[in-house]
Amino acid sequence: MPQPALSIVVPAYNEERRIRPTLEGYVGHFRGQYPHGAFEVIVVLNGCRDNTRGVVEAVMAGAPEVRLLEWKEPLGKGGAILRGMAEAKGRLLAFVDADNMVRAAEAEKLLDALSTHDVAIGDRVLGTQLRGKQPFVRKLISSTSRAWVRLFLGLPYRDTQCGAKAFRAEAWRAIEDEVVETGWAFDLDVLAHARQHGLTVAEVPVEWEHIAMDSKVKVSDLPKTYLSTFGIRGRVRKAAKAGRPA
Repeated sequence: MPQPALSIVVPAYNEERRIRPTLEGYVGHFRGQYPHGAFEVIVVLNGCRDNTRGVVEAVMAGAPEVRLLEWKEPLGKGGAILRGMAEAKGRLLAFVDADNMVRAAEAEKLLDALSTHDVAIGDRVLGTQLRGKQPFVRKLISSTSRAWVRLFLGLPYRDTQCGAKAFRAEAWRAIEDEVVETGWAFDLDVLAHARQHGLTVAEVPVEWEHIAMDSKVKVSDLPKTYLSTFGIRGRVRKAAKAGRPA
């Protein structure tokens, strides 16, 4: 079977109410961009206690492009993405959130940016919010986190936490073994090591929608995420001293 041109990984933890329109939207859109068999959507179930599997299987009945991986224990968002990316066969790789915050047409903009960059990340700061209203607390967390990430990790990007990112396969394979964070600090770990390796990163403004229903973001996770940045910085510095690409 020929290598697919594109693999899209969707991590899913108790997403029975949100994942169907995401999968249908992505499959429907990319069927118009790629010939049969040229792209795949890999859904990674991790510790689901609801009917997410049943919803995904219902979509798969009419969408052979969708593959399902399942772990009974919770892996964390980052852990699920790492498992999915390890199985991905595409020359271009992407991951997107199950909530459809960034629609398929917007994710395609990230893939287009890979013609000139190694990595492309969605940018909601310069992008357009379509519907939904982000709570004040979420806005405060976002602005505070951006300042901390810029100061402590030296990452210059406007939006490190957007749930849509894309990679040339060779760029992802260069860093995947160094990424160890499995929670909300996963994106920071990815970008810090991408920067350390000298990979080029495109920030792509995207249209997006705040999806409050079944949101997995909790204020209580913030301290753990901040603490994780110390480990990320230490590992990146250790890699630099060891003479790995910089």
